Amino acid sequence: MSDIQGQAVVSQQAHVALCFGVASKMLECGEKLVRLNLEAVKATFSDWYEGMHDALTKSDEAEASILKNALSLPPAEKVTTYERQIAEIASTTQTQLAEIVDAHYQQSSRQAQWFIEEIAQYAPAHAEAAVALLKQIYELADTAHNSMHNAAKQTASMAQISERAVAETKSTMNESGDEVVEEVSKAGGH
Repeated sequence: MSDIQGQAVVSQQAHVALCFGVASKMLECGEKLVRLNLEAVKATFSDWYEGMHDALTKSDEAEASILKNALSLPPAEKVTTYERQIAEIASTTQTQLAEIVDAHYQQSSRQAQWFIEEIAQYAPAHAEAAVALLKQIYELADTAHNSMHNAAKQTASMAQISERAVAETKSTMNESGDEVVEEVSKAGGH
């Protein structure tokens, strides 16, 4: 019986470690997002300052209004880069959390197997059917977990592929849009 109590303590310690591990990774993710946002704000203010300074020093009103309009929104490539960085942080955090949860599941699985073996060892002879049922339930649950885990990995992989395709499409559209803006600016200046 003391083995079971010892395993209960180990299990509780593992759950506490899991909670702190998840909290730690979430805080790391939050720190990365705050850092990214601060860098984006600093860059935006710097760009606005330079643009306003340039607009105020221009003598031609047409050039000044073009610069002023350019300051209203950040360039599409910066927005795309920012979105990509956020997606990378989220993906990295998701991977790290999955590793933590998977390690915890493996440890819990070993403990469950040990517990079933202990029950089987000390169960009365007429309880063999119940022990066999317990083992079968455990095996079914483990199989279901593995199937769901593999499906989640495939879904995450497909999402990353889709994300890359969207980013490439955005980049192409941004480049095309920038070319159109340049052509319109040139046509307006002539």
